[in-house]
Amino acid sequence: MKCKYCPRALRTPESRARGYGPICGQKLGLIPKPTPRHGRTLTQVTPVMTGDVHLGQTAIPIQPQLPMEPDQ
Repeated sequence: MKCKYCPRALRTPESRARGYGPICGQKLGLIPKPTPRHGRTLTQVTPVMTGDVHLGQTAIPIQPQLPMEPDQ
């Protein structure tokens, strides 16, 4: 089976059911463009400077662990 909009062959069952492939679908706005799997967070990281850090090095902040409450 061929695409409605171009001469390419339709290979997947989804494309055959729609009547057009993902390339034509994205070009015509019928299929949304894929989103990245892992988005980068835009959180700023502030370096922690202590006396133990040498010049030119940055300390890595450590997440403190809270004590567990005893079971009652």
